[in-house]
Amino acid sequence: MKEQKIYYAFDPVTKEFAGEVMLKNKTENMTESPPVREFNGKTYQLDNPVWDGEKWVGKNKELDVLDAIKDLSIQVAQNTAVLESVTGGDHENV
Repeated sequence: MKEQKIYYAFDPVTKEFAGEVMLKNKTENMTESPPVREFNGKTYQLDNPVWDGEKWVGKNKELDVLDAIKDLSIQVAQNTAVLESVTGGDHENV
């Protein structure tokens, strides 16, 4: 006998999260993936998640700040590389 599993349902038209259900069989508008996002080993619940066909997408205030910090770190590294290529790297004033 097949055991019940937890599935995460979404509206077939809007793809918005519709709820968590426990069933024996998954239907077309369900996924086994919970509506969360992992970042640096931590799980974040998404606000108003929407299924994009492969994963849940949505906002999370704490995660949005972490994403902004990550993006800024990348920009700083890129700007530092450009500056070093233009100035020739570190120079010592004598």
